[in-house]
Amino acid sequence: MSVEANSGTQETGPIERAATERDRDLAWELSDFRLDHPRIAQLAQSVLAREPTFTDMIILLAMHREACGEVDEARRLLRELMGRRDRQYVNAAKKLRDLEFSEGNYPESLRLADIVLRETPEVDWLDLMDHASALAFVAGPEEGWRELDDAVELCARTDPEQHPGALGQRALRLLASGAPADRFLVAAEEAIAADPSEPIIATALAYAYLYDYRPREAEELLRRVLREDPTNEVAQSGLVVARGFLDPIERGDATMGLLRHIGMGEIAWRILRDRFFGVGLAEALAALEEVLPEELARSLRPPLGREAARASDGEAKLLAWHDGQEPGSGGLWGDGTAFRLMSAAEIAEMNDAIERQPEAWPQWDAEAEYFTQILTDDAGAYLFEGTAGRLYRRRVGEDDREVAPSFTDWMWDRVVAFGGADPRPGSGS
Repeated sequence: MSVEANSGTQETGPIERAATERDRDLAWELSDFRLDHPRIAQLAQSVLAREPTFTDMIILLAMHREACGEVDEARRLLRELMGRRDRQYVNAAKKLRDLEFSEGNYPESLRLADIVLRETPEVDWLDLMDHASALAFVAGPEEGWRELDDAVELCARTDPEQHPGALGQRALRLLASGAPADRFLVAAEEAIAADPSEPIIATALAYAYLYDYRPREAEELLRRVLREDPTNEVAQSGLVVARGFLDPIERGDATMGLLRHIGMGEIAWRILRDRFFGVGLAEALAALEEVLPEELARSLRPPLGREAARASDGEAKLLAWHDGQEPGSGGLWGDGTAFRLMSAAEIAEMNDAIERQPEAWPQWDAEAEYFTQILTDDAGAYLFEGTAGRLYRRRVGEDDREVAPSFTDWMWDRVVAFGGADPRPGSGS
């Protein structure tokens, strides 16, 4: 070790520098193994104390803090590093871009993605994809999805060996941003043709096939996924749905035309969304509990037993949460209407009446249509799940009107109206 006489600063000798570099390498190796490993912070801080110019350790430390749930501290470290504008400026911007995206702060993620593209001499296709993903939430999905296509084309020109990966990334990002099934299907087919080994894309593609009324192709794809991983619960559910298409057809109890009329394809795609993103009715009800206004909570009846709920004519998960709502308590859901939840007994009584006196219920056909009553305004109007699982409003003398893509979506809308977060893909919040 030698010391500069004039400055009083200590020079690092080759042995000390080699030890510092070994610690830096070890810290990165530990991050590959387990990013929240406690030794990472110790090593990174030790390296920085000995060699402040190794600012990649600040990036690693920020990644470690984020992995430990300390998002604000990770953000602070990265912003501070960007403020130095040293050689890690772009890398810090990339990490902060990704952090903000994962936190749902899409405008800030897009701003940082713009910086990355502007500061990089040659645009990287993956950076363009990251820009496109944020753009889809800020400027609109179509604009973002077009840029995803541009990124795939850029990869094909500049990095052809990575083209299969780019196709897979596009499919996954379309799925994550709430792309419709037909848009996702085309991209997923291209991705699977290039690399059949990606189980998430293969599983989602199977659901897209169900949406497109191609259940045999869906079944074949799902069985392939399950041969590789028999514990894949989303694929297991998909196989059950695929057999739900095929079994009645094979028995002669239904036709593909009838399944189209019922809207089974849309229901299947919604099942994927709910399972894959954790945005089903059970999750919506749990989120609603956190923001439920007191007056509305007081109007809800006690839960129905789980078995009784399953045996009822109503929506089992809803009735096991609360068995309807007190008559006269409509107007508490914040949607500008007077609708309230129906109880299992009310639904059963109504169904019995429809069967006994169909002429008194001319808009309801228990034999030819699928419906599940959910809400009433106590004045002859009902909200019910019908074709394709959509939520419709029905009143005598009026045409049915779609209210929401599903009752689950209606419930998530109530969560948002009461101040809760919206985790649905493509929601932008």
